Amino acid sequence: YIYTLNYPVQEEDLCNLEMRSIFDKNPINKIIMSNIDFNPSDSAFIKGQLTPLYETDTFEEILKKLDEDKLKLEEFRIELINELDTGIGYHERLPYFNQIGERIEGIPNVKNPKIRLGLGKLNDRWIFGFYKKNDALWMAHTNKPCSYSNSLSVRVARSLINIATNGDKTKTIIDPCCGVGTTIVEGLSMGYDICGTDISPKNASNARKNLEFFNLEPRAKYQDMTTIQEKYDASIIDIPYGLFSHITREQQQNIITKAKKISKKLVLITFEDLDYMVNNANFKIIDRCVVPKGKFKRYILVCQ
Repeated sequence: YIYTLNYPVQEEDLCNLEMRSIFDKNPINKIIMSNIDFNPSDSAFIKGQLTPLYETDTFEEILKKLDEDKLKLEEFRIELINELDTGIGYHERLPYFNQIGERIEGIPNVKNPKIRLGLGKLNDRWIFGFYKKNDALWMAHTNKPCSYSNSLSVRVARSLINIATNGDKTKTIIDPCCGVGTTIVEGLSMGYDICGTDISPKNASNARKNLEFFNLEPRAKYQDMTTIQEKYDASIIDIPYGLFSHITREQQQNIITKAKKISKKLVLITFEDLDYMVNNANFKIIDRCVVPKGKFKRYILVCQ
């Protein structure tokens, strides 16, 4: 599979961390090649997935293969993959599309296709295959009824889910400081087994309102995380900070230490250097990144 990526400059570090977590490699020129089949709509950074049918030295060889294979497809659309630069200009693409289309048995549907076909070029080789676009339905989650200025963005929350699970939907996740439930909304909408708690009854109530607003199971409750007994594969914790809440260093340490007891893996989000607390909890930091937010920086630590 060939994955094409897009991200704001300030989130490049986060995108790279997510790609390492899913594919075990960094992208090159916003492209990832992998044998792993990953739904592009599960990431805010993946624009699309191309599954190659043909890889050839020339465009004419693609046409020859189409002549040989006699594909039968209904309601298809052909697209140029911009990140796989063919050198074909926007106004020059139609003759290429027509030559491909006339070799496929079936009726095209440009506006509402059931099947997308992608054409591109990578490392001087022409590539043609099935193309799956990010449906971007997750963008609607930015308009939730309850929010606050310091909450995680939908893009970041979605990325944290993939980092915590390595893209494995059999993993269980808890967000024990869930706030208004941003990570729970993203995790449930992606098909993960995720739940959350918050020590603030107001936050827990707002998280449930957000989940119900998007017709998701309201898997958030008012609970002090120190009382959690269940075990999970991963915790995601946007730890309360002295900048924005009345919390002591001891309380922060207790949160991280408790995470070690209830989960095998921790993805920790903080506005300050808390490496020593992670080490005190007998976690090992295996990867990390920095995400700027206004005048501040968010530090994301992946711990096991």
